[in-house]
Order: sequence, then C-alpha cells, then structure tokens
Amino acid sequence: MKVLRLTLLALLGALGIAAGFASAAAPPASCNGILVSSLAGQAGIVADLTRLFHEETKAAGFPPGSFDAAGAQVHAGGVDECLAALGSG
Repeated sequence: MKVLRLTLLALLGALGIAAGFASAAAPPASCNGILVSSLAGQAGIVADLTRLFHEETKAAGFPPGSFDAAGAQVHAGGVDECLAALGSG
C-alpha cells in the first residue's frame, strides 16, 4: 500500500509542478481536493490517475476506496504540505 501511495504522490507531485501548484480548493479542503484541484485544466488526467490507482489497489488486494481514505482525512493546507504529509505515512 505504501508503494502505491508513494507512486501516486510522485505522479501528482510532478503534475502539480507542471501546473504551477495552482489550487482552487478552499483552505480547509482535504489533500484529495487540493491535489485534484492542482491538476485542473489537464483534461482527463484525474480520471486516468484515479482509474489507474484503483486498479492497482484492487490488484494488491486492498478494498475499494482504501487508497483514497488517507488523502480525504488529511487537511494539510497546500500541495507541498499534502505531498509531505501523505508521503511520510
């Protein structure tokens, strides 16, 4: 599970850098909201990443949604803070 999380964070981090760390999510948003918001304007990328990681999580034997739970519960404040918070778990 940690490998999946780190892989997702690496991809989101790279895409976040490419997007200039723009975030339209409200300040109390979860890290899921902040990271998804940072990818706004990149057609289909969120759907593609979501599908990829749900497939990998399922293939690894974890229940659906288990990968999303960590990011939904963390409210770190920004892209950099979220990547750090989720990568350290």
